[in-house]
Amino acid sequence: MDLSELLAVWCADSGKEFSGSSIKKAEIAIADVMGCVLGGRNEPAVIGAGKITPDDGSGKSSAVTHKQPVAAPWAALINGCAAHALDFDDNFFPPVTHASASLVPALLALGEDIDAKPAEIVYAYIAGLEVEAQLGKLVNPSHYESGWHSTSTIGTIGTAAACAVLMKLGEQGILHAISISSSLAAGSKRQFGSMVKPMHAGFAAMHGVIAAKLASAGVTGVANTLQGKWSFEELYAGGGNLGEFSPATFPDAPLAIDEYGLVAKLYPSCMSSHLGIDAMLALSADHEFKTDEIKSINIHMPEFMVANLRYQKPASPSEARFSMNYCAALALVRGIPRMSHFTEKALTDGEVMRLLPLVHMHVREILPETESLPWGGDCLARITLVDGKVIEHRAVYPKGCPQNPLTEDQQRQKFTECARNNTSGMDAEALFEKFSNFSRVGKLDNLLRCLRA
Repeated sequence: MDLSELLAVWCADSGKEFSGSSIKKAEIAIADVMGCVLGGRNEPAVIGAGKITPDDGSGKSSAVTHKQPVAAPWAALINGCAAHALDFDDNFFPPVTHASASLVPALLALGEDIDAKPAEIVYAYIAGLEVEAQLGKLVNPSHYESGWHSTSTIGTIGTAAACAVLMKLGEQGILHAISISSSLAAGSKRQFGSMVKPMHAGFAAMHGVIAAKLASAGVTGVANTLQGKWSFEELYAGGGNLGEFSPATFPDAPLAIDEYGLVAKLYPSCMSSHLGIDAMLALSADHEFKTDEIKSINIHMPEFMVANLRYQKPASPSEARFSMNYCAALALVRGIPRMSHFTEKALTDGEVMRLLPLVHMHVREILPETESLPWGGDCLARITLVDGKVIEHRAVYPKGCPQNPLTEDQQRQKFTECARNNTSGMDAEALFEKFSNFSRVGKLDNLLRCLRA
């Protein structure tokens, strides 16, 4: 069987059971991204998506821009955009997607629409992650390195499969949801730093819902759109791809959520900046120096990270999230980057802005001991002081990855910071407990009222 059929058969196997540890990892990820949704509800791109969403009361799904329920695809679009608007949501390897930012909003919107149980949503979420992982193995690294934003390409297909699982469409329905979604997969990394970038997660969420609904309505496509002539693999990865997918290792390998895990963020900025931030925080903690004693800051990272962080002088909060210059300076001056550091006002911080031209990025050669790391390598940071002293730190495991996870207190603090202004009247701590134990939530609609404007 080709990959499309393999994935459809696996997803449709209702006899699968996921372990308690896999379910708990999924619940932690759901809680994390729901905090991001609530934190990003007032971002300009989200407000814009809300303005074009019909407000006729005909839907059943909650959206952060509307008081009344809207149709599921629109709720998925809006909430998916909100989930990614702060760039605070998790990363998932090997597809290199912000998986939860599309999967969770889509499944919750669809779940409200069809009255699904929370445990069924968790199950579908894990299945969607698996589809994204296997597709990532097929087309990466060529796909991501050539400029595709995997969140809106691979993410669309994984989300469609997850939605089809939630709708219990069976093998053929899931197969055609995958086929339909492959015609909706698009999005360039050229949009990084713009309002369109978070829309990519919203597009993936919306298109995932639409593809599954079309499949349920009897719309069919070519059975195999992932491999072969003019396939997703050929068009989106090129003939020279060195992907790791092998039918011999699927589905017998460990679940992707267990094998790779998710990288939850402690900082609301592009993941490519995080090893650099980790290094700056470590240097500040380990050495005594003042920022006016810094002569230069040199950060050596993998090539794709350098390429992603292209704004040396950010002119907006969105650009600041994709600026190693800003993130490094911020970490040295203010400590752990917070949501409040990515505002128009924060970009006028004189002490931070003074350091920006002192930050220089360099492409670091991938070392043999780091080439297998899912994020592509390590980071070596050096600070040279005016007296000639050089201090350095090597960061290997970004904060939030499985080898360096967030503590429960950090998870809770992040969620409550994002959710403190939710409009449901429910305490942010109580919301965190609900989403962290999502499989055991009773009524989905009662909980998701926290999303309504």
